[in-house]
Amino acid sequence: MLWSHLLVLRCRGIRRWIAGLLWCCLHSTTALAEGQIDWFVRDWPPVNIVEGPQRGQGAYDLMLNMLTAGLPQYRHSLHLSSLTMRQQMMQQHIPHCLFGLLKTAQRQTFLRFSDPIIAIPNLQIIALADHPMWQQLDADSSVSVHWLSERKYIGLAEQGRTYPAPLDSLSKKFLLVTATQTPLLQLLQAGRADYLLEYPDRVHYLAKQYPNVRFRAMPVAELPPVTEIYVACSLTEQSKTQISDINQQLTVLRQNDAFRQALLHWLSPASRPLIEDYLRQSSWFDGNQR
Repeated sequence: MLWSHLLVLRCRGIRRWIAGLLWCCLHSTTALAEGQIDWFVRDWPPVNIVEGPQRGQGAYDLMLNMLTAGLPQYRHSLHLSSLTMRQQMMQQHIPHCLFGLLKTAQRQTFLRFSDPIIAIPNLQIIALADHPMWQQLDADSSVSVHWLSERKYIGLAEQGRTYPAPLDSLSKKFLLVTATQTPLLQLLQAGRADYLLEYPDRVHYLAKQYPNVRFRAMPVAELPPVTEIYVACSLTEQSKTQISDINQQLTVLRQNDAFRQALLHWLSPASRPLIEDYLRQSSWFDGNQR
């Protein structure tokens, strides 16, 4: 009887020890998840540069470094991902954060967004400087989606990206390419497409590879000159606190000249005045937070 009694007590003790060990493991895993932010970036110069002598010096690279430095309560991990992988992670609710994302109604169903980081010049139409299209638009300061939809010009865009509502229907008719490494401007030069839908300062950066080719850009009439960008994190319980902490740090960084210059440095002479004007007019940057 004594041995049986001791055996029961011992078994109960082992069960309590195992239960306690499991609780500690689960608690540690939860704590690790709450204290960890996984940032996923793609190779998309000049905002994210992952190769070459300018590696890590892109606009978003520098701005994200300043943000994470101000959030020492988290362990920050940087991961390189493709656009397709990011889209899948967004929709599968895999915990992660993204820096420099556009906010859309669809994305808000699976991502939690911060306050604005800053603004960037909006999408524009880019074509060879001698393309016949420009002769028809010489009297205009912008090109409308309706005008483009009525022409037989072939547009070029990157597959899987999110475009604003006015351009969404038009982009479905585009020649779509999948890889970031696809030479977009070379396709224009070769006549594979008539125009490209892209951010002007990305084109300004890429055009340096084609010093003997002239490109021309024109704003899209249905879009504002600039668009705000955000931090976005998976729609989880942990991201409530993460986004709150990120917003607090962004309040500090928006008044930091080095933070602003990280973006301004990469802008073309035509784009820089747009963002400087935004900074002067936006209440997010005048010290009076909304």
